[in-house]
Amino acid sequence: MTKSYELLDSGDLSKLEIVGGYKLQRSSPTSAYGKETPGVWNDCHAIYIKNDSGSGHWNFQKKVPESFTIEFSKLTFKIKLTPFGHIGLFPEQETNWNRIREIGKRKQGLEVLNLFAYSGGSTLACLDAGMSVCHVDASKGMVDWARENAKLSGLDSKPVRWIVDDVMKFIRREIKRGKKYQGLILDPPSFGRGSKGEVWKIEENLSELMDALMELSDNKPEFVILSCHSQGFSPLTLERILSSRIKTKGKYETTELYIPETSGKKYPAGFCTFFQRT
Repeated sequence: MTKSYELLDSGDLSKLEIVGGYKLQRSSPTSAYGKETPGVWNDCHAIYIKNDSGSGHWNFQKKVPESFTIEFSKLTFKIKLTPFGHIGLFPEQETNWNRIREIGKRKQGLEVLNLFAYSGGSTLACLDAGMSVCHVDASKGMVDWARENAKLSGLDSKPVRWIVDDVMKFIRREIKRGKKYQGLILDPPSFGRGSKGEVWKIEENLSELMDALMELSDNKPEFVILSCHSQGFSPLTLERILSSRIKTKGKYETTELYIPETSGKKYPAGFCTFFQRT
C-alpha cells in the first residue's frame, strides 16, 4: 500500500517525494549535498522548476490531478501543485502537531492563536485536541484552503475563527479588545506581504510581534511553538527570543525540524523552539 506521504531522497538542491501515489521532484535550497539513492529519481510524475523571481512552474511527465486529498497524521489535506512549489502540506510540523495533541489530553478548551497559518495543519491539530483556534493568514486563498482541510478532516464544526488580515494589524486590534490567548503558534516567513500590501521582514518585525504576543498572553502562555526557515534564526536564537520574554516556569525543547527519508537520513526542514508551561 502506498503511503500518503513519503520522502524518498534529497540532494543536489532537490527533494523527491511520493504524495498520494504521485512522485514529485521539488527544488530544495537546503539540500546542498549528494543524493543518497540516485536510482529512485527516475520516472517522476512532475518536476518543479524554480525561476529567479521566487516563483516557477511544474514540468509534468505524467498526468496529475489539479487537486487531490491525502491522509496524513490522522488528518486530511487537500494537495495542490502551486506555482510557488508548495503543495499544502509541511510534514516536518508533525512533531509539533503531536505535541499539541499531548497538551490537549491534559488541558481542554485552551484558546490558541495560529499566525502565518497557511493551509492549517497546526489549526487542525489544535481543533482535534479540543482547543479553540483563531487562524490568521494574509492570503484569502490560503485561509479558504485551510477551511477546506478542516471540513475534509471533519473538524469544521469545531470552535475556530478564520481571519484574513495582516498579522500585526490583527494583533494590535486584539490587544485593544483585551483578548487573551493561552497558546501561540507561529511560523513566520523571512519576507511577506499583508492583505493590503504591508511588508513583513523577519529581522525587522519579529521582536515587535513577539512583544505583542506576550501582551496577548500576559507573558504566561501555556505553550508556544515558534518555528522558522530563515538564515540567522537558529534554534538557540529562537529559544532566547522566547525565554527573554516569557515570565513563567516551563520547559523548552529546541530542535531542528526534519523529515525522515526512506534511506534513514534526515532531511533538514527548519528550526523550532517549543515552550510548555509547568
